[in-house]
Amino acid sequence: MSAGNANNINNQKGTGSGQRPTCFECRVQGHFEKECPRMKNNKGNRGNQAGNDRAPAKVYVVGNAGENPDNVVVGTFLLNNCYAYILFNTGADRSFVSTAFSSQIDITPSTLDHYYDVELADGRIIGLNTILKGCTLNFLNHQFNINLMPVELGSFDAIIGMDWLARYQAVIVCAEKTVCIPCGNETLIIHGDGSN
Repeated sequence: MSAGNANNINNQKGTGSGQRPTCFECRVQGHFEKECPRMKNNKGNRGNQAGNDRAPAKVYVVGNAGENPDNVVVGTFLLNNCYAYILFNTGADRSFVSTAFSSQIDITPSTLDHYYDVELADGRIIGLNTILKGCTLNFLNHQFNINLMPVELGSFDAIIGMDWLARYQAVIVCAEKTVCIPCGNETLIIHGDGSN
């Protein structure tokens, strides 16, 4: 076991020498993640026992497109026949469109029967209950349906999250900054710079 792993285990369990455990969720010492008040609040928002019809969702909006983490691909692509600056992000549970860009999409938003609590990159949590159903992404003359939740986004027109990536079994190839999408007998390779 490496010293780094030992430190992580000690942080979680405490060392017995007076050190208190550190929560991985809120980074506060004195409790474990399963006891975290923040997690208890999120569990109450899932709409199960609490009955308040709220579900969690995360979108981390990258403030500076130049800081491009390994698990994302960025490029300009066609969204409802308009060029959109899009982030493919495995860290986002759902797919989103900026409120500014959504005015260019000729689809009336639908109201969901529940809210999603969306955590933005700056730590704010906002409730969303509207969605644009039946939007279209166009890659290499192949069209893909996508549902997008309008939200204030910083640098991007849209963020494609795990809901869409999983639906189309898309794979992000980190080393090449590409998105690979199985499509019939072929695999579409979407390059991150948008040059398809």
